[in-house]
Amino acid sequence: MFDMGCVIFRSKRPIKLMSGVLSPIYVDNRRLMSFPKERRKVATFLAESIQEIGLPQVIAGAATGGIPHAAWVAERLNLPMVYVRSKPKMHGQGNQVEGVLRRGQSVVVIEDMVSTASSSSVVIRSLKDLGALVKHEVAIYTHTLSEADKNFSKLKVSFHPLTNLKEVVKVAKGKGFLKDEDEKIILNWAKDPKNWAKRMGFA
Repeated sequence: MFDMGCVIFRSKRPIKLMSGVLSPIYVDNRRLMSFPKERRKVATFLAESIQEIGLPQVIAGAATGGIPHAAWVAERLNLPMVYVRSKPKMHGQGNQVEGVLRRGQSVVVIEDMVSTASSSSVVIRSLKDLGALVKHEVAIYTHTLSEADKNFSKLKVSFHPLTNLKEVVKVAKGKGFLKDEDEKIILNWAKDPKNWAKRMGFA
């Protein structure tokens, strides 16, 4: 993730996330698509994680970042794949879930990164509404926020990330990318992301 430029630290100029929250760290795993060797590694790690859980009948990719990784993993595991939009299409058949999904099939969801798991919740509920059995989600990275834990708990879904905020910060510090003060700022942000900007004087 570091070598491909997926991780950005900006404790003095925080980045606004989709939720509107300001963050001193930004992770963009969509960049991995452009690097064949690295994306194959990630697909292998995701596939191994799913095999440890137990193979489902269908792999589901969360739009948009989870779709390519779901495709590579589904191919690797020789499993059917679907993908889930954030909301139904406004044209055609108005589908939110694209592909073939039958009631009662077990599904594992793949995301590229998870912050609050609000988008994951939309994906999982959409699949469950169609009768899918969703008990697990795997992701490349998570900020490890308590809100995400609460959302997965409500959905009764186990979450399996390959790596997380603390690991990324640890590696960054080891590579000399982060100073002690920046490490403290980022870890404090994760404890209360909604109020962090105000406490730091950014909002």
